Amino acid sequence: MRIGRTLPPAAAPLSVQEVLSGVAALFAGKRAVERFEAELRQHYAVPHAFLLSSGQAALAVILTALKRDRPGRDEVLIPAYTCYSVPAAVVRAGLRVRPCDIDPRTLDFDWERLEEALQGGRVLCAVATHLFGVPADVGRLKAAAARYGVAVVEDAAQAMGGEVNGSKVGTLGDVALFSLGRGKGLCTVSGGIILAGSGPVGSAIENIVATLPREGWGDALKALCYALALVVLVRPSLFWLPRALPFLGLGETVFNPGFALKRLGAFQAGLARGWREKLLRLREARLRHATFLERAGVAAAVPLHGAVPDLVRFPVLVGDPAQRARLIEMSAEQGLGVAAVYPEAVTRIPELQGALAGGAAPQAEQVARRIVSLPVHPLVTQRDLERIAALFRAEQGEQKGR
Repeated sequence: MRIGRTLPPAAAPLSVQEVLSGVAALFAGKRAVERFEAELRQHYAVPHAFLLSSGQAALAVILTALKRDRPGRDEVLIPAYTCYSVPAAVVRAGLRVRPCDIDPRTLDFDWERLEEALQGGRVLCAVATHLFGVPADVGRLKAAAARYGVAVVEDAAQAMGGEVNGSKVGTLGDVALFSLGRGKGLCTVSGGIILAGSGPVGSAIENIVATLPREGWGDALKALCYALALVVLVRPSLFWLPRALPFLGLGETVFNPGFALKRLGAFQAGLARGWREKLLRLREARLRHATFLERAGVAAAVPLHGAVPDLVRFPVLVGDPAQRARLIEMSAEQGLGVAAVYPEAVTRIPELQGALAGGAAPQAEQVARRIVSLPVHPLVTQRDLERIAALFRAEQGEQKGR
């Protein structure tokens, strides 16, 4: 176990001032939430913005609204390699998961497989995921989905603040969501955002959200304690401490469809005060760090061709699982924050087997065994980046020599 400076794999750090803003928002109550929602509507130029207790709660509400609008369709098409929260939300909404294999060169759908998966008349919607902040080809998905009357949900949980060809991520699909959880593009301890248009789906979401309970004082106290812990313990000088405590489960990926469905509390809305300016600062740092890694010879899983997207993590596909294990072990010894991500493809989540529609996804399963993420958040220093790049160059050299 390392005792000393250790980088978290991902972080959107909170400040003491932001925590004080959160406490002040508790006295404003729902007005603080309404202010944040109004700012989101204005920034993204959408009729509806809703704040939920988590990103997976946001997705579950979206799917429930779509199910009401399109009865008879009970499958949700998702990338076969994605965050476990996505299939958990599908199950929470009472629907079946249809995984579609991915292209390892893009981490997006394998388009030939996608066309097959859309057929059959049971697919309610397809989820376009900007995994790690890497932009999905939402336009191509919408064109394919439209041929089968399938809606497109834009999963921008890891991509808040990003843009694609001048358009804001979150405005590209029929309906979209962001996550405000730890390690995302913007952090308010917990939370999720839905952006929706003025059609029947937007109205259905509004009706569902109106029935949900608001987070109470107990939730606020828990969020306050968590926020204070994040202010202190996410710093590299102290992150070794929570990382060394196994009961905290840092880095673990859990499939849990039993999550709460609530409206976001005022404390988290207060933490987001000044969110637009903060997003710009965070994005600038992440872009600078990702650009350095690319120029230093660390090959991203998705070819960037000099145009680096807003990555919350820098994904790399290594040669094989053994090489990945070595890199993670050496990183842990040096506190460099290189980490495995989701341990299995969606097709291999044990708890999900009864809710799956469709077969294997061999390419996604290979990606799950080979992918690692590198930290690019604002707490990473130039010296950290140089050491990370040196680690990968050394491993690549050893691999060639074997």
